[in-house]
Amino acid sequence: MNLRNPSLWLALAVAFLAGWNLSMWRAERIQPVHAQSDTPALYQMQSLSGQSALTLYYPDSQTIYVYPSVAVGNNYLSCAFSFKLGKAGEPIRRDQCPIAVLK
Repeated sequence: MNLRNPSLWLALAVAFLAGWNLSMWRAERIQPVHAQSDTPALYQMQSLSGQSALTLYYPDSQTIYVYPSVAVGNNYLSCAFSFKLGKAGEPIRRDQCPIAVLK
């Protein structure tokens, strides 16, 4: 394998671009994950003040639940707070989540 061969570099570049285009095409087709319940929940992992956070949205109740620092700590996560959504333009109410009880 001669690394100074221009056709080798061209073949590697074409293979890389083909793989990258295929991965971008598949990424556009990914659908949100729904939890197994009567009310489907939509989730999102995001950065919140430098920490990772998990947000769950329940469309039927129009409520967003926030679980901060999901990548650190123990295996049981507690909801920190929730947002109750109303109509567009109305104030959003933030509530503390109840303290979770482990069973």
